[in-house]
Amino acid sequence: MSKPRPLQELLLPPGDEKQLHDFLEGERALLELRCCEPKALSQLIHDLAHPMSPSLEQAIARCLASRELEFAAAETLLPSMMHRFGLEPGACRLDPAIHSLRTVCSACPKVAACWLALRHQASQEECRGFCPNAEALETLKPPPRDE
Repeated sequence: MSKPRPLQELLLPPGDEKQLHDFLEGERALLELRCCEPKALSQLIHDLAHPMSPSLEQAIARCLASRELEFAAAETLLPSMMHRFGLEPGACRLDPAIHSLRTVCSACPKVAACWLALRHQASQEECRGFCPNAEALETLKPPPRDE
């Protein structure tokens, strides 16, 4: 299990009471999952289609951004990103480029943004804006077949 975040990272500047309530609700739910149900938390994070409250989703995204949670981005995000670019992950598994794609994905500084975007069915164009693998995925795409 990862170490808890310092208190100063949990504090928000004074602002909207609802925003503070949502923030604390997400943090509390995440803390309970981390402490009491780490396997359930892992399943939630890796299942991009599983519904969750916006406050929990944002709390998880903050933890992913700061690399506080164990998360294999290449295992969860890369296959979904490949689908966005019109690739079939199973068909690409033997391509030599896949190792490079996995390495880049695992080290990506935009893991939280990617996770959120893929959970919300972001378009290929949106993903192209932040994904460091976008260009490589474009080159792997098979040419359109003439009919």
